[in-house]
Amino acid sequence: MKNYKKYLFLPFFFYSFNINSQAIDPSIISQLTPEQIKIAKDAYAGRNSSDKSVEDLPVIDESLVIDRSTEDANKISGKKYGYDFLSSTPTSLTAVGDLPLPNDYRISLRDQFTVILSGSKDAIFNLNVKLDGTILFPELGAISVVGLSLQEVKDKLSLLIEQSYIGVNIDISLQNLSAKKITIVGAVKTPGTYLVNPFSTITGALAYTGGISEIGSLRDITLIRDNQEIVSFDLYDLLIRGDRSNDLTIEAGDTLLINSASQFVEITGAVKRPAIYEILEGETLEDIVDFALGFNQTANKSNISVTFLDLSQAEIVKKNISSLDQSLENALSINVFNYVNDGTSDIQVLGAVEQPGFYSIKKYNSLETLIANLKFVDVYPWLGVLEQFDESKALKSTVLFSLKDPSTYKSIELLPNSKVYFTNINDRLFDVSQMTKSMIEEYELILNHKQGTFRMPVSGQFSVASFVDLLGLDMSDVDNIATYVSPIENVVVSKNYKNMQFTAKKYNTVSFRSPANSLITVNVAGAVEYPGTYLLNDNSTIEDLYQLVGEFKSQAFADGVILTRDVIRQRQLKSIQISKENLNKVILTSAQNSESVGDINVIKELSKTIEPENLGRLAGDFSPKSESSINTILFDGDRIFVPKKPNSINILGEVLNPVAIEYTEKMTLQSAINNAGGLQEYADKRRVYVIKANGMIKKANKNIFVKNINLQAGDTVVVPRKIVTKNPAIEAIVPFTNILSDLAFSAAALDNLSSN
Repeated sequence: MKNYKKYLFLPFFFYSFNINSQAIDPSIISQLTPEQIKIAKDAYAGRNSSDKSVEDLPVIDESLVIDRSTEDANKISGKKYGYDFLSSTPTSLTAVGDLPLPNDYRISLRDQFTVILSGSKDAIFNLNVKLDGTILFPELGAISVVGLSLQEVKDKLSLLIEQSYIGVNIDISLQNLSAKKITIVGAVKTPGTYLVNPFSTITGALAYTGGISEIGSLRDITLIRDNQEIVSFDLYDLLIRGDRSNDLTIEAGDTLLINSASQFVEITGAVKRPAIYEILEGETLEDIVDFALGFNQTANKSNISVTFLDLSQAEIVKKNISSLDQSLENALSINVFNYVNDGTSDIQVLGAVEQPGFYSIKKYNSLETLIANLKFVDVYPWLGVLEQFDESKALKSTVLFSLKDPSTYKSIELLPNSKVYFTNINDRLFDVSQMTKSMIEEYELILNHKQGTFRMPVSGQFSVASFVDLLGLDMSDVDNIATYVSPIENVVVSKNYKNMQFTAKKYNTVSFRSPANSLITVNVAGAVEYPGTYLLNDNSTIEDLYQLVGEFKSQAFADGVILTRDVIRQRQLKSIQISKENLNKVILTSAQNSESVGDINVIKELSKTIEPENLGRLAGDFSPKSESSINTILFDGDRIFVPKKPNSINILGEVLNPVAIEYTEKMTLQSAINNAGGLQEYADKRRVYVIKANGMIKKANKNIFVKNINLQAGDTVVVPRKIVTKNPAIEAIVPFTNILSDLAFSAAALDNLSSN
């Protein structure tokens, strides 16, 4: 089955707003209080002002919801735990139709059946559930199926076949499943009505709202079905204990209510995952320690400080607690203290040495003595680091030294608990304190070369040539005269880099001169003998590229060569984003003013997402030796795809059955539309057009019965939807929907051609 199926419902978008963009369904707004409407407006405005782009997707794929419950403790400390779990918006359009389907599954609109007849009559039918809840079974007519279980539909169709045919067996399965419409309200970032995957659970559905707001409760999530509370879900059961027993599967019409949190308590200190946790009534100190994954090995479990709000005295008090049974009522924060070791350790040596570990402070009381007795392994010699703390002076210090320059470590006294770091010559990284990292960065030697910018940690005296040799820089077309700049000392030196000898200073830089890089890369794929990425001069044409690529394969469709360019794609994506935002604003305003926005059945239908990879096409005839291939200059990052010869044309839009049909030379525009079942009621016959295989647009005559377009294999016929309304709200939507629909049909045509 071709990919054009992804675009079956695009015409409906002309009158609909995108629920996936978190717009609010008008039927829901009419049921909200003024306070709830204000919350929705604020959420809507906040989303539109965000820099983060949210993909408009109608179906949730729970596999994309990321479990961050095992994040690094340093990253989560000081943050409310668990709120990042639902912050990843799903991006898949695929309903999970390849899972075992239970017989009690309830049929919904847009589900698709595959019916196979065998015996005295052999046939295969793909039957879509239409908006009136029926399927159209050839020779049997319309059959109502919405709301029935899969088993009930099987029984019903089997009975009808048994009554209508003799010796015919029937096999029924569901090919595609429709999304389920649910409502999510309460303390979420974007409340509203959404379409979700038919197998989505509570957590999967919540991810689509952008997550729970930080005033919302992760531990009091209510699932309401048929106006009755089904379950209260505690997300901590899943995040901390891995228990999904209450993470129920969502059904159509369900409502998720996220209540507000009543108490948060921060736990810090000697626990494995310090963070801010939500606390329920009756929970104790032992519970929050469990949330924090328990104590560290050095935790002093009998010395825990808890800060409480004393309501009777209207003050904040601190208490030292030794019992884990302590109630957390009115608790604000908890600090678990470590045991303190007052002993003195020896010198610790880390990194590129043969024997890393502890060395006796009595034996090695100076850095010079220590280095003389170390054996190094692939060490980076231009920088070593000494970190130490002088307890008598309460002074923490860092010394940078170089094995290449003994003067940098001569007469340096070592103190108890000192740490000495060496690094490998390849990675050149130091696991040191942030203060030391900043010092290293200040003294880095920056080399600006045609191959890139290189930052070399260095201390003491060095030669520039030694770094050129270490990096293996290509100097074949680089001027030997380089420029050294030391801004702190206001020094600028230009001379042969081989003779450059300097002492490391802050922010010192060496720059090499070389010809400008005038090469671009272009990717070629499809029906060519040698696909791949090619390197060309920046003034190369498509014809120049063809000389490198060689012959096309025998099945190549030269008239349909596809050229896509990033700058065009980005411009189209920006247009899509702006159009959707404007569309949602108009719909929301109309809904709040109780103005009709069109047929509610049409509004409920969603357009499929336009795949970015199917955008960015530059239309034209780019076949070998053509005028366009000779004159079109390639850009860096351009992509050329040579499709195989097609044998079909595609009909999209307002026809009874959008489909790909086999091409014949006698085919006309009218016969093609007839083969797709003919025009639907709202088809705009005056705006029918054809997207040619080379991406060019050909408009049909106002009377499509008059032949003025020569159809060819690979073409796409587009029948737009007619807009008949005097509602100013709908008229305001028209420019936005036209942009989206035109791009959608262009993307569909490109997808069909490239998938041949």
